[in-house]
Amino acid sequence: MATTPKYQLLFIVNPYSGVDSKDSIKALIDQHLDKQHFDYQVIYTEGPKHAISLSKHGVHNKLDAIIAVGGDGSVNEVGQALIHSKTALGIIPMGSGNGLARHLKIPMDTADAIKRINRFERKRIDTATINNEPFLGTAGLGFDAHVGWKFAEFGKRGFFSYMQVTANEFFKFTPDQYQVEIDGERIESNAFLVNFANSSQFGNNAWIAPSAEIDNGLISVCVLEKFPAVMAPDMIFKLFSKRLEKSKYYKVHKGKEIKIHHHRDIAHIDGEPINVEEDLVIKVIPASLDVIC
Repeated sequence: MATTPKYQLLFIVNPYSGVDSKDSIKALIDQHLDKQHFDYQVIYTEGPKHAISLSKHGVHNKLDAIIAVGGDGSVNEVGQALIHSKTALGIIPMGSGNGLARHLKIPMDTADAIKRINRFERKRIDTATINNEPFLGTAGLGFDAHVGWKFAEFGKRGFFSYMQVTANEFFKFTPDQYQVEIDGERIESNAFLVNFANSSQFGNNAWIAPSAEIDNGLISVCVLEKFPAVMAPDMIFKLFSKRLEKSKYYKVHKGKEIKIHHHRDIAHIDGEPINVEEDLVIKVIPASLDVIC
């Protein structure tokens, strides 16, 4: 009697993401992964972009899935290499925010996330590009990008460090003027931030785009206009309670292709800061990636 071939997996671990140690990850995988149905290998990244090359090699070798063990930046590196391939993306969330994993309702507990892989249920999702650079969850300009840069320089990871940076920078930040074109329709705003959301949140249940869907072929363009400083506590409450769309300072538009002119030279892609020296073009890539969720 013939045996069913096992699924071939690669776990790519970013040892520097988040605040939790990754020393026990191999033992947890060995304990909780169903080895009757899976063969696997674990590789640790050695620096930025290493996960991209590892994942491309995995696609070439026709692996069934590659599992990103880390935060949204790690998930982006793995996921972008899998776009338009037959290799699925898995996520073991161990970063500071874990926005995409939370949107997909992947457990935050490491053992439970590994057990979720055992189900091997695949979901086809959209991805997007910003000036041809892929992103899976969110990208943006303005305050969230500014905080992303400061957080990268801060030296400590984790939610409380992120909130400390956010509080430190809030009163120093000056909103900018943006000209945005969404599927040919032009809008202009003096905005605190402009976010392009494929999924619904930054991470840590900060819901920048509560109505965003990850498989509808559209990007949510979230514009948070300049608001009085006295409104900051209310805006934070709305952000974490999925009520931001009820604020008169917040507007969301949905589209397939977005062009944006701005004056700042920094942005973020899935939480990772980037330099931008030109206007931006954001495009959705519908039904382009399988994820295990």
